[in-house]
Amino acid sequence: MWSTLDRAAIFALALLATGSCSRAPRLHLQYGSELKQTELARFLEENPLGAGENIKVTTLGRGREVSHHIVQVREREEPHVHERHDGTVVVLRGGGYLMLDGRRIDIATGDAVYIPRGAPHYFVNTGSDPAIAFVIFSPPFDGKDYVAVRDR
Repeated sequence: MWSTLDRAAIFALALLATGSCSRAPRLHLQYGSELKQTELARFLEENPLGAGENIKVTTLGRGREVSHHIVQVREREEPHVHERHDGTVVVLRGGGYLMLDGRRIDIATGDAVYIPRGAPHYFVNTGSDPAIAFVIFSPPFDGKDYVAVRDR
C-alpha cells in the first residue's frame, strides 16, 4: 500500500517527466475541490527570489496530509532538521549537493531525494543561477519545524 507521501513523490516525478521536453514544467495541484495550475516559469516570474534573498520558500497549497512548496536557493541553506516532518525534494532547475546526515549527495535537475524527519541536512547550490525545487512535506509544513544544528 502506498503512503500519501509515496503517492505525492510519484506525482512529483510524473510532473517532472512531463517537463522533460523543451517546455518548462507545469504544476497541476489539487487542494480540496480547487485545481491550481501554472507553469513553473510563470510562477517564478510572479514569485521572484529577491536581490537580497538567499532562500525563498513559497507554499503552493496543502492537503490533509501533505503540503507542497517551491524552494529557491541562491547559495546554500544552513544545517537544520525538521523534527516532525518528512520531506521529498524534486530538483526542477539547477543543482548542487545535499548534505544529509553527514553524507554528501550530488543532485541535479530531475533528481528526487527523501529527507526523513530528524535527519540533519542542508543544500549547497553549485550553479550560478538559483536552484529551484518542488518540496513535499508530510504532515503539512507551516514553517515552524526548523531547528538549526551544527554542521556534522
